[in-house]
Amino acid sequence: MTPDMENPLHSLPHYVTGEYAHNKTFLEDNEYARALDCFVKGVVDVFLTDPRGKILLGHRLVHPQPDWWVLGGRMRAGDTPAETARRNAIRETRLDIAPERWEFVCAHTMLWQFRKQAPSGNGTADFGVIMHAVVTDEEVARMTMCNEEYDGYGWYTSEEILADESKHPVVRRGVRELIRKGMKERIHAAVVSGADDATIAAAVRQLYAPLGGDVDTPIATGEAAGGGEA
Repeated sequence: MTPDMENPLHSLPHYVTGEYAHNKTFLEDNEYARALDCFVKGVVDVFLTDPRGKILLGHRLVHPQPDWWVLGGRMRAGDTPAETARRNAIRETRLDIAPERWEFVCAHTMLWQFRKQAPSGNGTADFGVIMHAVVTDEEVARMTMCNEEYDGYGWYTSEEILADESKHPVVRRGVRELIRKGMKERIHAAVVSGADDATIAAAVRQLYAPLGGDVDTPIATGEAAGGGEA
């Protein structure tokens, strides 16, 4: 084993077969609405943390989640998750954070009763990825936040988010997985550095220890319950 080997506990591989050619096909609103009716769209949401570990959340104005949420948006064909995270961060904070600064946190699927596009009640289905980057104080000072879909922003500690049951289960799970990402990195470092079995076992036990809000109440509207964690 070498220190630069991939961490099998935590990765999101991206494979390109052949020569993929990016295209600039644009869907009109009615075409995009029909696509949302038929397909699961890929989205990349972003956790930005400041040097003290506080996490940036935005208060959205529009569906599918008009409440506190992470920044982000849909993927475009041909982009990697890190490239999508970079584009979404530029759009919503005006910060250009290079792809190599982004790290995978977790992935999940989501069903929403409502969406921004008409007909709103048709809802939308997403496959979501959360990516993470640490920003400097200087970058925080330079942020210019997008006001088209948000009416407020805030920096929160992980403890504050996990203690707030009104936060969406996806946000709370994302925070837990961000914490566990650090644990998985420490386990990986211990293994590749040849640490003794007791040290590795202790690190693994820490990974399995419950975190705040480990059991979320699913958020559902109407007769059918959904969401939450399996």
